[in-house]
Amino acid sequence: MELRLVLKNAVALSVASVLSKVITAVVAIAVARYLGPDTFGEYGKALAFVSVFIIFTDFGLSNYMVQEGSRDESVLPLFLGNTLLMKMFTLLAIYALMLVLMHPADFNQSIQSMIIVFGLASSLNALDSTVYNYFQAKQQMYYAAIYQFLSTFLIGALTILVVIMKEDVLMITVAQLVATVLISLMLYVHLRRHIRLEFDLRRLIEMLKKGLPYGMAAIFLYVYFQIDMLMLTLMRSSFEVGIYKAAYGLISVLLFIPGILTSVLYPILYQLGVESKEKHQGTIEKIFKVLSAVGISGSVLLFVLANPLLTWIYNNRFPQSIPIMMLLSWFFALECLSFSLGDVLTTTNRQWTRAKIQGGASLINILINLYAIPRYGIYGASVATLITELYVFVMYYGIVRHQVYKIQIWRQLPVIVFASMVMALTAYILRHLHPLASASIAGILYLIILISLDKDFQRIGGYVLRQKTRLF
Repeated sequence: MELRLVLKNAVALSVASVLSKVITAVVAIAVARYLGPDTFGEYGKALAFVSVFIIFTDFGLSNYMVQEGSRDESVLPLFLGNTLLMKMFTLLAIYALMLVLMHPADFNQSIQSMIIVFGLASSLNALDSTVYNYFQAKQQMYYAAIYQFLSTFLIGALTILVVIMKEDVLMITVAQLVATVLISLMLYVHLRRHIRLEFDLRRLIEMLKKGLPYGMAAIFLYVYFQIDMLMLTLMRSSFEVGIYKAAYGLISVLLFIPGILTSVLYPILYQLGVESKEKHQGTIEKIFKVLSAVGISGSVLLFVLANPLLTWIYNNRFPQSIPIMMLLSWFFALECLSFSLGDVLTTTNRQWTRAKIQGGASLINILINLYAIPRYGIYGASVATLITELYVFVMYYGIVRHQVYKIQIWRQLPVIVFASMVMALTAYILRHLHPLASASIAGILYLIILISLDKDFQRIGGYVLRQKTRLF
């Protein structure tokens, strides 16, 4: 793959992802402040209920398409056609099942109405995501970045318009449906111009068998990422769900950071997994080091500044979310640490191994939540999330270390931990300032220490400085 193409994909995806996440965060905060804990909790319940159904529509076909398409683009017309066909029929069945099962769940009329609308929007978005996977396989992530940004922008603009007009919560979901319909139409026109889809039911059966590990991994991933929201939805009040969602939502927004890097490098890692184990290991270790620096420092800042940050963001409407944020802040660090290790398994044809680990994590998460949520509510759900993610990290590391290659990761951490401790102390001393000011000062000090003491970060800092110098 040409370096220029990699950089083009990286820049496009990074810029679009950052802008999209900023818009998403601003809109989510505006919605939470507008609705308040109770109604925001109803909104969260509807979204959690729909999400658990949508995850069963792909069967791993999209990720399998990325794997095979990145190696041989000639299979993409057939793989994309079969995947979209399968997902359309599955989505129809899933949507019907969703409408039937929402009644025994004993949701009120407002939540049921949101489920109907969210279900339609999520179904279309599931089809759109397959097209984004097609762009990824073609190494045309800039197309995916453009359409995903447009989607986020339209949803954000229409949602803010609903808030300004002081409409009810159902209209917020309608705004998201309208935006999703528009993006789906744009993607349909794009595909009609650039690819002629093919269909083969016999090959579809083979694809389902090969894609099953990815599908199982996605289901397990959902369980240990989102099952707490679903279980809270079914077992606790809308108020508690709103409090939990306000904290968890801010953490989840940050997960785009490891996602950007791995999404751009996924095709490269697949190729290196076959061609060169040494280069594959070197790339993974560098990714791990960067993600560790981001994850550990980010969690430290969120923990130390949770009180002033949430007070400012939610205009003091969600004070109960502060201790939940302090607990969940460490989830970001653990996720960053495990991200690259999980990709080692996926890109070296160990999909089933990753699926088994995630399956074990899913079971652990469910069991802990079944015990903890009835007794400790949203605090129990928070601890269950941390225990589950810690299990995933330990298992990923153990498998990679003993079955793939002797990865060297612990030597990457001492400087990062030291710099984070200095940053934490600085942020705590400056906690009475505006949270953005205290975070910025502490963050700058963190970067100075990191660049001063670590050669790899010196190279990164030098590269960034040279690029800025060229611009000016």
